Amino acid sequence: MAVENIWFFCLLSLGYCGLSVQVPSASPQLSLLSTSPTDIRAMWLPLSSQLSRGAITRYRIDYRALEQVDHIYSVEVGGNETQVTLRDLKPNQTYQLRIVAGTRAGFSQSSEWASHHTPNLTQVLFAPTELKVRAKMHSLHVTWQPPPNHTQITGYKLSWRELDGEELPNEEKPMINERIQQIKLRKRVKHHEVTGLAPDQLYEVKVWAFNKQTEGYPAVWKGRTEKLTRVRTTDSLPPLPPISIRARANSSTSIWLRWEKPHFSNVRIINYTIRCSPAGLRNASLISYYTSSSQEIFLESLKPFTSYEIAVQSKGVDMSGPFSSTVEESTLPDRPSSPPLDMQLSVLDSYSVLVSWRPPLEPNGVILTYWILYTGNMSHPDHLWINLTHDGSVTSAEAQGLMSGTRYYFKMGACTEVGVGPYSPVKDVYTPPKKYGVYVYVKVFTLFVECMVFLRVLQT
Repeated sequence: MAVENIWFFCLLSLGYCGLSVQVPSASPQLSLLSTSPTDIRAMWLPLSSQLSRGAITRYRIDYRALEQVDHIYSVEVGGNETQVTLRDLKPNQTYQLRIVAGTRAGFSQSSEWASHHTPNLTQVLFAPTELKVRAKMHSLHVTWQPPPNHTQITGYKLSWRELDGEELPNEEKPMINERIQQIKLRKRVKHHEVTGLAPDQLYEVKVWAFNKQTEGYPAVWKGRTEKLTRVRTTDSLPPLPPISIRARANSSTSIWLRWEKPHFSNVRIINYTIRCSPAGLRNASLISYYTSSSQEIFLESLKPFTSYEIAVQSKGVDMSGPFSSTVEESTLPDRPSSPPLDMQLSVLDSYSVLVSWRPPLEPNGVILTYWILYTGNMSHPDHLWINLTHDGSVTSAEAQGLMSGTRYYFKMGACTEVGVGPYSPVKDVYTPPKKYGVYVYVKVFTLFVECMVFLRVLQT
């Protein structure tokens, strides 16, 4: 009887333990990206304790090629993992993936199939590598390394957005705050500080490379900022920087800048300080500062076709906060404000002249064409001068079909998409007359010889 009681209590204990750990009520949501044409990285966030219903011991990821849906492959990873990379896949193919979470009691229901197309082997820009994010209470410090084919890129783009709520079941998609903020960074930049964030909030950060033809695959991070820590009421904290900073070029010399107040502020903000400087500037004396009591400012007297780095700072009654993340914007192009430099004229022969020059000091845009104007009569208005147009990539050209023994006057200008700039100072050149001297001498000598031969024949 005692033995039966012992077995009864053991079975009861096992049954009680089994009831305390259940199958998860949902599976995580997958985020997919490729860092090369032959791999897919699957990432997910851990389930909340309410959804996991026990300690997650493992995850299983199923995948299949869209053209072979009957062939399903699986990979299992430990319960402390939040990503896995599938390798040796086919480039330019569509794959489907799903995930299940498991406790000691078993697996959850599978997530819905998520599709992802692997990149084309010859056209893709790979995702940046080693994406790392250090989360603070109001900021995220993002670092990365260049993609494998970094020689093909011209810069990076970084975006971040706020995700609302915990990880939810499949049928309850997470609500996403659609105010996605994005900045453009230079190729040499490998880190950026995202500021003005809310504490204990879920964020998604993406970094991807781009060039003039296409944009690459992103490296993605999801995580939370640190929780708000309580401070003594006697402590005085500076105001947080503004958020959602947006810059838009208004003309070749002006930029509109707008922003929003930070979500949280422990002091009253009375105005804002704006810092503006040409991108990559090292001379602190050329940095300009402006003040605005509203949440916008019109920056004027800027240089045409110039990239500017702009940041905004909140100011309280007796203290200033840190500057916001830097945004970069370029003023619009304009006509060149200076002519081509060092125009030189070299006579090639009686009918052609070589014109050479250097690009203007202030092109104010991409030089599309050079205009070379010349005439034999300097009193003619510009529209009567002969105009030679040459591509903006060259710095020399020939003026052909000229008249010999003539003085010509030359000037030239550079042209952007907006129009032509000022002309260079006029220079003149003289085409030499055609050289008849040697030709006449030879003809006379030949005629003389022929006459002498004819006379000798007559004498005989």
